[in-house]
Amino acid sequence: MKVLAIMGSPRKKGNTYKVVERIRNDLLKLDSSIDFEYLFLADCDLKMCRGCFACFARGEDKCPLKDDRGIIYEKMTQAEGIIIAAPTYAMGVPALMKNFIDRFAYTQHRPCFFDQTFLTVSTVGGIMGVKQALNQLTQPASGAKKLMKLGVPAPPESISMPMLENKAARKHKKSVKAFYSSMNNEKRHKPGVVDFIYFGSFKIMSGLGSYKKECPADYEYYKNKDIYFYPTAGMRVLLGKAMVGIMKLSFGLIAKDKASVKKSAA
Repeated sequence: MKVLAIMGSPRKKGNTYKVVERIRNDLLKLDSSIDFEYLFLADCDLKMCRGCFACFARGEDKCPLKDDRGIIYEKMTQAEGIIIAAPTYAMGVPALMKNFIDRFAYTQHRPCFFDQTFLTVSTVGGIMGVKQALNQLTQPASGAKKLMKLGVPAPPESISMPMLENKAARKHKKSVKAFYSSMNNEKRHKPGVVDFIYFGSFKIMSGLGSYKKECPADYEYYKNKDIYFYPTAGMRVLLGKAMVGIMKLSFGLIAKDKASVKKSAA
């Protein structure tokens, strides 16, 4: 079993690393055969995103930046568990991690980590901003088998926060057990209403003539998918069909396909 820890702090052996080390040790106690790998973004050649929209519109392989993004992607797909960790800086994540999120932002349009379990980890000097940081760290995990968040207080040594620290310790234990359990479960996430709405929105939007022209990568990704990103069964099929139908009706009311309008006018 493979676990990849993507570390987004400019301080390689700071508080966030210490927390992830505790997670690593606890996982190895549960299963000594786990292959645990650290990937420090500070050591990667991951150039700053230009915001050119090429990965969204034409596909991630069309990104003009030639660096380690592809290598990182391969490591992520080969892992059963992925830990994305960074400290809380100014109510969010550090620049290193934000750039990683930006470079993988296309996965929010075209999810791909369906067989991975994600654990996001953020440390914070006080109590402010950790929720925002954890929410940012979840961005690449769209469609994941399971997603957990772990915020950990890391105050200066001269300051004690026993209530928060004890709560974080309890959540740490629960998160490690849930993370390990999910990695051992081969079943993918069972989609619910929100998941079907997420899928339906992109499915319908990607089929609009104007959007198809501007973002062919999304169209190609969704065109052969009917009600969800991967096959589902039972009552969920009916729920999926209903949600896609509702989203189609909604888009018909709020969005006009410029290409169709121009064609009708002609």
